[in-house]
Amino acid sequence: MTASDSSYAPQAATPRRGRLLVIDDDVLVRVSLGHILSRDHEVTLCESGSHALDLFAEGKRFDAILCDINMPGMDGPELYDRMSVVVPDQLRRTIFLTGGAYTTRAQQFLARIDNEQMEKPFEFEALRTALACVMD
Repeated sequence: MTASDSSYAPQAATPRRGRLLVIDDDVLVRVSLGHILSRDHEVTLCESGSHALDLFAEGKRFDAILCDINMPGMDGPELYDRMSVVVPDQLRRTIFLTGGAYTTRAQQFLARIDNEQMEKPFEFEALRTALACVMD
């Protein structure tokens, strides 16, 4: 079958199945992302930065990490700083999710890092693209 054949339809590339970590204190966001992403990936859900650090201490590693910026207790920037000591190899795999209304500290943090960043609400295709960037 050739590309000029009218019955030819190119197949979309199937994303590589990966191990994803979703860190968000908002249960609806966390569970929704887990549900959507679990179709294509193995997903672990965390409600806090300290829970994520516990997973890293157990030796768990991920192909991509989706992390909320604003969380009670340990926020995204603090988690990132702690990860730089305990799992520096995971930093480049982290995508930060923001709700738009964040602190000056969070804005400065996002300006100084090179990580992917997504503003909530985001389109699923944009999320797939961001995941592909950090998983390659």
